[in-house]
Amino acid sequence: MHRWFWLRVGYHRLRRQVDWRRHPLPWATRVGAAEQFPQVVAERDSPLRRAPNGAIAAYTEEKTHNLTLAARRIDGLALEPGEVFSFCRTVGSTTRRRGYRPALELIEGKLRAEIGGGLCQLSNLLFLLALDIHAEIVERHRHSYDLFRDIDRTVPFGCGATVFYNYVDLQFRNSLPFPVMVSVAVAAPVLRACVLAPQALPFQVRIVETDSRFFRRHGAVYRANRLWREVEYRDGRGLVRELLCENECRVMYPADDLVDESPADGGASCTGE
Repeated sequence: MHRWFWLRVGYHRLRRQVDWRRHPLPWATRVGAAEQFPQVVAERDSPLRRAPNGAIAAYTEEKTHNLTLAARRIDGLALEPGEVFSFCRTVGSTTRRRGYRPALELIEGKLRAEIGGGLCQLSNLLFLLALDIHAEIVERHRHSYDLFRDIDRTVPFGCGATVFYNYVDLQFRNSLPFPVMVSVAVAAPVLRACVLAPQALPFQVRIVETDSRFFRRHGAVYRANRLWREVEYRDGRGLVRELLCENECRVMYPADDLVDESPADGGASCTGE
């Protein structure tokens, strides 16, 4: 099964390379000068160790090493108005030759150590920052399972963005009328990322969760919610609210104590962080 998985991966990677050549976007590639971006307009961080013990905590040192390598590739990247950030194009292939180590990845519903694992923690943060600056989301893929309980979770469930070189990508376009710069660093015990700009944003963004619940389906526990983006403009236009997604995914940890035993309505198909 593992061999066939990597054959499929090779096929999809080739298709992505062809697509990049045939349909190029205005990719962001320039490193910005810090003095041109004096204003921090969005900032996020997440703990490097998600749980004190167990499978999720395994390979934390290796994951931190991988995140450090990827962060160096992204740190300082500037996006002009209309330019598109691509996680896969910016970070590149995460191979042993490039210094990456085996760390946990979720592949076909199972956690296993693969070279370059753990980078979804960085793509999660970058997706949230893209929402904070009201960027246009060009490509985003949600996680298929809820892996851990809400330990040190600082954002609602379902805000993740998974990546897998090169065909599962996170891409967003700078929709602002001025350039921005992305800054990323491993600052133990957290991974920290921010967006800098030459001026303040003309709005404030909040991510709001509603309809959160756990339920049982065919003997398995699932989690569901709805996520909304609220944008409050500073020019008096008021509050604009939009539905981001309806999440539903299988829970990978013991969660019988969290289950709502009322009948499930099925929900919408959309996976979570």
